[in-house]
Amino acid sequence: MHGFQTPRVFFTALAAGTALLTSLLPDRAPATIIDFETPVIATPNAELSGETFAAQGVRFRTVRLTGTVAIGGTITLTDQNSDLRLYRDASAISGEQLAGPALGGTANDLLMSFDHPLASISLTSDDTVETANPIRLIALAATATAGRYRVIDFIDAQDDAVSAPANLLSLAPSENFTFALFEVRAQQEGFDDLTFTLAATGPVIVDPPPVVVPPDVPPVIGATPVPEPASLMLLASAIGTAAAARRTARAATRRG
Repeated sequence: MHGFQTPRVFFTALAAGTALLTSLLPDRAPATIIDFETPVIATPNAELSGETFAAQGVRFRTVRLTGTVAIGGTITLTDQNSDLRLYRDASAISGEQLAGPALGGTANDLLMSFDHPLASISLTSDDTVETANPIRLIALAATATAGRYRVIDFIDAQDDAVSAPANLLSLAPSENFTFALFEVRAQQEGFDDLTFTLAATGPVIVDPPPVVVPPDVPPVIGATPVPEPASLMLLASAIGTAAAARRTARAATRRG
């Protein structure tokens, strides 16, 4: 892998901006960005365990795809090895290192499995100046059959692209997913700045409905309103007071 190096400031800013915008979306966790700068390799390339980035929530396996890629269809992935390959090369997008499938065979693909469901994923193909060959990023769901996956969504690109947006492969399907495949259709290929966002987790908090106070109901015409208990007590007290006054007046008249 070699070729010319495009300015990195633009791509670094692009990745940071994508992460910021993604983190501001409702019901989304902040984006995780893996730039493959660690562990540092001392040679131009090195094969590492697919568990190397498990702490960041993703595991890698080099596989081979068979079948036709179509949304809703199924494909078969057969294991080649449980490694991925890091490159220390000028074709990296940010920093000096990038990743790709481990060598071995013809067209090797890199399967990514995530610890939690994703809402979105993106990566940037390497900056090598080369003859155009097709590559894909595919969102997948496991099926009941081992090695078979259902295609949720995918995006095609050409590996000779050296600037955005042509070299940015990005998916945000309506269905969450826990597997993604970087498919290499013709030759060894690499990518940088793997960015993914977890789907919303936890209970959805719904505001309680507002308390509606019913309006006062007007009395029915022709009906006698029923007084409240307090009114009855006041009325009884007033009647008692008036009766006492009348008795006092009658007593005074008889004495006179």
